[in-house]
Amino acid sequence: MSSHPSISIVTPNYNGVQFLRECMESVLGQNYPRLQYVISDGASTDGSRLVFEQYRKELTALISEPDDGHADAINKGFSMTDGDIMGWINSDDILHPGCLSQVARIFETHPEVEWITGRPSAMNVRSEVYYAGPVRTWSRLRFLAGDHRWIQQESTFWRRSLWERAGGGLDTRLDLANDFDLWMRFFRHADLYSVDRMLGCFRVRPGQRSVDQLDQYKQEMRAVIQRELDSLDPEFRYAFADLIPARARELTDAEREDLDEQLRVLDPPIIRMSAVRRRADFGEATGGTRFSAGLRTPEPISDLGALKDKHRGERCVILGNGPSLNKTDLSLLKGETVFACNAVHLLFDRIDWRPSYYTCVDSQVLPDRANDIEAMLGENPNMVAFFPAEVQTHGGERRRLKGRQIISDGPNRFFFNEVAGTIDNLPESMFSLNAADHVIQPHTVAITMMQLAAHLGFSELVLVGFDMKYTMPASAKREDEDAPDDPRLISSANDDSNHFDPSYFGAGRKWHTPNTILMREHFEIARQALSRAGVHVFNATVGGELDVFARKPLSDALRQQPAPQRDKIQADTAAVSADMIEVPPTGVQRVLAELGPSLKRNWAFVTGVVLMFAAIAASIVLLPEWRLWIAVFGLFGITLAFSIAVALKSRRILTGVMVALNDKQRSKAEAELELQLLEQELDALYAELHMLRRERSRRDVA
Repeated sequence: MSSHPSISIVTPNYNGVQFLRECMESVLGQNYPRLQYVISDGASTDGSRLVFEQYRKELTALISEPDDGHADAINKGFSMTDGDIMGWINSDDILHPGCLSQVARIFETHPEVEWITGRPSAMNVRSEVYYAGPVRTWSRLRFLAGDHRWIQQESTFWRRSLWERAGGGLDTRLDLANDFDLWMRFFRHADLYSVDRMLGCFRVRPGQRSVDQLDQYKQEMRAVIQRELDSLDPEFRYAFADLIPARARELTDAEREDLDEQLRVLDPPIIRMSAVRRRADFGEATGGTRFSAGLRTPEPISDLGALKDKHRGERCVILGNGPSLNKTDLSLLKGETVFACNAVHLLFDRIDWRPSYYTCVDSQVLPDRANDIEAMLGENPNMVAFFPAEVQTHGGERRRLKGRQIISDGPNRFFFNEVAGTIDNLPESMFSLNAADHVIQPHTVAITMMQLAAHLGFSELVLVGFDMKYTMPASAKREDEDAPDDPRLISSANDDSNHFDPSYFGAGRKWHTPNTILMREHFEIARQALSRAGVHVFNATVGGELDVFARKPLSDALRQQPAPQRDKIQADTAAVSADMIEVPPTGVQRVLAELGPSLKRNWAFVTGVVLMFAAIAASIVLLPEWRLWIAVFGLFGITLAFSIAVALKSRRILTGVMVALNDKQRSKAEAELELQLLEQELDALYAELHMLRRERSRRDVA
């Protein structure tokens, strides 16, 4: 692996001596080999200089002079660095142990990533970490739509190239929302990737500007968003017209929850350190995506929400196009719900039924067969068709094609959001069960059909015509003959033996080289995802080499009723046997059973009330002429005593609940940190193992 990237960290400070030492030690204690650390102090008068002078030899630079505020101090600090990766940490906050090595590893293994942010965490003035927040995703769309609270600055790092493209500095015209303005400018150029790790920690303390002046921060924040809205690219606004407002707003929690499914369309995948380990271990330095890096104006996607679970509990036949179809009794599929793809229309002269659903996603096949697809859909208007809203070409310049410019929009035609799969959170990151949100780019169109079928709610999928055997016809030539790795092919004769019709990829047809290894891996991931969702899959192909799914003859598969979809919580877990049900007591027994525990817990109060009633009764007997006044004042005294007792008891209960909640939250945060430290040790062991493997490989070669 290449040498570690250099990292530039700046700590701005003004009269922050109380926590300055802890902050500096959290940075220097990272022991990162290529660290550039700069202190930018605004001529503090509280003894801060005595602290950072002790670390002068470990600093790249030390600035101690009057400045024009927080943003100016940070800009000065960064101007004295040239590190590949950048970030700042305020003098009252800290970096968690191992932060910088994790940041470096992420940027090394993910060259397509230009800025990251970790899970939020917070600590108090006693340096007790009491909050460890969940990982969540961010995007430019979310920010503009009003979902922008809050990217934790202490946990955010970026490449210097992004900093320079975004202006090369914080906006000193803003007093508070300098970080928010920087994030908004970053979003113009790159996606923000969330990391499932706590990287930095925010300290909550009295007198904090970001807390005491929150109203001013929000005012500046709204001005930044409004500036962005006013200058927004018309294509971007058109693509998300229903989500992007004309005036800056802030979504409530309820609004964000309601809109979350629509807002997720541009969320990049979450980076998990287990995936980073795998990339490092296998020497992967690719983006894991067929889409090129950088922002783009996305194409509008169709609303597939209404199709969710439309066929819940039903069976679907997923129809491939292999030569085994010539040995299959296709008449058995009449009356079945069939999902077909690509050039299935070549089969229509042999059958008297038509598929219910259709898709085509291949960047070679879709444009090449567009006229045939349009004609097929025109002749079969009830056939529901699905296409990617954006298609990226194989090989060459890897251009993006707009789905609606290839296939015209119309009734029963849906354009979905196709995204690249990752290995970050298998199987979900390589197989989507919610096509309304996204569909994973497949290694074979069968995976797309299976994802869409799962979204439609089918509980059983029967695969037909998936041979998984390919031979290269002699007539196939590469589009770019000077590029031996170009996957794009053109046939010059009707000699296609890989499909049911020799003209399928026949003379003049465009296609690309198949990769059966990746296909099989994607089928295996699909099997895992569908199994978790309770969907049964059978392979009814005649022959073939697809061995991932259980085999079943087509006649048997269609003769049986669809297997019921397994619910995540089985109904029998709620069943209670009759001999376990006790008959509740009645009458006095029931009352005493209900009140007994409470009376025991409050015996002192009950005893006092009984004694007061006894005293009142005795007074009435002994002093009958005063019985009215005795009764009135006695009842008043009992009521007052009862109210005081309830108030004291309630206070004790509420105090206990608050203490318990705080202890539980702090314990959870501490446990999260302990787990993170253990995972870092595992990372270090993996890194050492990787180095040993490389050294062994070099010796073997020598």
